[in-house]
Parts: sequence; structure tokens; C-alpha cells
Amino acid sequence: MFSVKTVTKCLVLAIVLMSCFTFTSAHGDDLSLSKSALYAVVVGVRQFQDPNVPPLRISDKDAKDFYQLLKESEKYFASAHLTLLLNEDATRASVSRALREGLLGAKRNDIVIIYFSGHGMADEKLPNEYYFITYDTQMDNLFASALMMNDKNLFKGIDTDRVLFVADACHSGGFSPGIQKSISKETDRFFSLFNTISGRIGILSSRPDEESFEKPKFGNSIFTHYLLKGLRGEAARESRDGLISAKALYDYVYDQTKKATRGRQHPQLYAAKGSEQTPIFAAPTFSQDLKVKVTFYYEDENRQVKPLTEGAHLKSGQRVGVAFRPETDCYVYILWWDSSGAVGRLFPNPKLTEGTGAVKAGQTYWLPSKEGERWYVLDDNPGEETVYFLASRDRNPEIEQLYETLSLASQDKRKTAQTRDISEELERRLNLMGFADFTVPKEAVASSFTNREALFESLKNEAKVPRADAIVKLSFKHLPR
Repeated sequence: MFSVKTVTKCLVLAIVLMSCFTFTSAHGDDLSLSKSALYAVVVGVRQFQDPNVPPLRISDKDAKDFYQLLKESEKYFASAHLTLLLNEDATRASVSRALREGLLGAKRNDIVIIYFSGHGMADEKLPNEYYFITYDTQMDNLFASALMMNDKNLFKGIDTDRVLFVADACHSGGFSPGIQKSISKETDRFFSLFNTISGRIGILSSRPDEESFEKPKFGNSIFTHYLLKGLRGEAARESRDGLISAKALYDYVYDQTKKATRGRQHPQLYAAKGSEQTPIFAAPTFSQDLKVKVTFYYEDENRQVKPLTEGAHLKSGQRVGVAFRPETDCYVYILWWDSSGAVGRLFPNPKLTEGTGAVKAGQTYWLPSKEGERWYVLDDNPGEETVYFLASRDRNPEIEQLYETLSLASQDKRKTAQTRDISEELERRLNLMGFADFTVPKEAVASSFTNREALFESLKNEAKVPRADAIVKLSFKHLPR
């Protein structure tokens, strides 16, 4: 990672279905969001009563995180009616009741979302029946103990034509090859029903015969990670009003999931012709982009100041700094992960700077110190170093609280596991945010100056944030001396 040292020389550097309505945000910007009510049932089952049902790893966490996204978005709706059922609470009776009674109030222009994460399978004896495996399902009696997923039962009593069904389901993991084959066939048959029903859209995490993969850094399945990221705004990059259609969300999730799994997982979209263009969610829009000029830099062996760019190679003992200048008042958080997973907060940092991340337009911030007499100096632990620069229109109490909790846990050597979990959750939160449009001129790589001010003013590096918040992520190799 790094340490901070004083330098005395002068060479210094330091998603849903909706109709469109409009209302005003706290910033005074018109947002194309819905005043419809939001109804949702979110279910995640990782462990099961029946020992014949293989346990999953993070199905409950995926569901919990999806529910949290809806909770954070409920302020954009006239009202919200959200139900979360995890593990032992996700019995056949409770899930059935939530689908029937919890969604019954949805009117014509309201939005309904159903999200299931867990096992799905078919009855080998009656292959036309497809089931979601609830916590109390008995494998030898699916009809009486599992949730039958046929269209008539699933959507009965829901008046709105704006219904999104999302399944992040591991259809085969842990079952026998014979059952796996049956599951794949009937999964496709069930979801094909969506192709014949207007206003009902289904998104499946993978092809029925594929596995759904996870990525430790995401803290979610790869599919759910990009589903969350897309609904937070990444799927709305081509939308001026922030509306996200089912097709736009699917295209984003499909492309990113396929890329992250190297072509081993392909999400599927099921919708009647024309329904795929229905807006299913919206990201807040703003009249102006949030812009921050930001430069990462280092000092080479000749004491020349150079830009630090993605994939660079630095050695232990080299000096690193960050400078940024926002065009408008905003919030900035900068965190650093070293090769061991340890986390340091560069900004705000009470030891070096004041405030809670609030920064002023037109002011240049030099890290680690305004005077330029300090640097971040790479320690003797080589590996990959990653810096996250978060620019946000509003204060982010979740990021602040996670870091404070992490700092307290890090002081107690007995809490190593807790420290790791909090660190992973903090990085997961950052990775869920969209990437800022970060421009780095080609000539920046060759730039070399004797002082940081000249370098900063000469470069046209800029982070442009069209939505509420976004990150700039920089990784570089830390080599031994």
C-alpha cells in the first residue's frame, strides 16, 4: 500500500415497469420518473429443510441486495409495497401469500416486480409443471410443497400490464444429470409463456442449460451485480430522460454478464413482441453533468512528475499523489485497496483534510496535503493497487458508515473475518456505481513536469457524471524495488 511522508525538497507533487410522469428532485431538476405505486416480492433461498436439496451460496444475499435497491428507489414512487422473504421465511405458504395478497393492490398504471433467486426445477413425472423450490419444499412431493410457477397462478389478481419477473436461478447445480436435463427443458417451456402475454416480461439469469456464475469482488452473482448496476443508471446511458426499457436493461446485463463470464453465461429475455420496449425502470436525470477535473500522478526516478494511468508499473518507495477540482459543489470520496485487501481512505481524511467529503466548485484539492510537502509512498508489499474516486451529487452515508465500521474492526486483530467482509461490502458498493466518463488525453502518458501544479493545469483529464454518482477506478502494478 503506502505511507505518508513529509518531503522537504521543492520538487513536490502532490429497474420495474412504468408509465412516464415528471416531478422535481431536491436539486430542482425535472426527473422523468413514475408517480405510480411500486409493488415487489423479492425472494432468496440459500438453504433448505430437505437435505436432498443442495444448498446455494449467495441466493439470499442477491435477493437482499435487490430489495435494498428497490428500497433506495421507493422515494421516486407515489407509494411502495415491498416484501422480502429469505431462507426459512421463504416457505411455500409465505411466498404464495405475498404473490397473491401483496400484489393484489396493483392498479393499471402501477409497477410490479417479482425477483426470485434460488433453485428452479420441473417434476419428472409431470414435466409440464415447473416449480420454484421454497425453503420447506420436499423433493418427493413437489406439487404439495413447492411453488408451482405457471402463468395462471403467478399473475392471478394483478391488474397492471406492467409486470417484470426476474429469476436468478441455479437450475442444475448439485442435482443429478437426469434431473438437470429435465430442469433445462421445462425452464425454457415455462419462460416461453412470456412470449405470448403482453405486459409480462421475464428475464432469466442464463440459458436453461447453463450455470449462473459468481464473482467474489462483486459479492453477488454476476447476473445480479449487473442487474443492479443497470437499474442504478448504467442501462440508461442512451436515455435522455433516464427511462430504462426492458430491452435496454437486458442488452446491458447480457453484454456485461457474457463478457465477465467469458461467454459461459447468457441471460435470456422473454417478452411478447413490442413488450420488450416497455420502460421498466428509471434513473434520476439532471440538467447538467457533474464534472470534476482529476489527475493521479507520481514522481519518477528523476524527480519528474508524470500522470499515473491505468495499468502503470511503479516500484516500492515511489511517491504518488492525487489532485482534483470540481466545477460544482459536490461530494468526493477516494479509497485505496492494496494487494493484501487492506483499505485506506485518502479523502476525506481527518488527519490530512477537513470535512465530510463536501468539496467546493473551483477549488483545487491536493492529496495528501494542500501544502505539497507530503506524498503517498508505496510500501514494500508489492501487488495490485486499486484506487476508487467517487464523485456524487449528495453525501453518501452508506459509504461513510461502512468505512468507519471497517476502521474500528481493523483495530481489533480478532476481527479479521469481519474486517474482510466489511471491506468486500464496501468495494461491492463502489463497483455497483456507474463508471464516470473519464477522459485521459493520449499525450498525458508522455507528459513530464518538475512540479505538480504545471502537470495538473496542462492536462485535460475529466470525470463526467451524468447521473447521481459514478466512480473512476484506477489499478496499477506495485513492483518490488
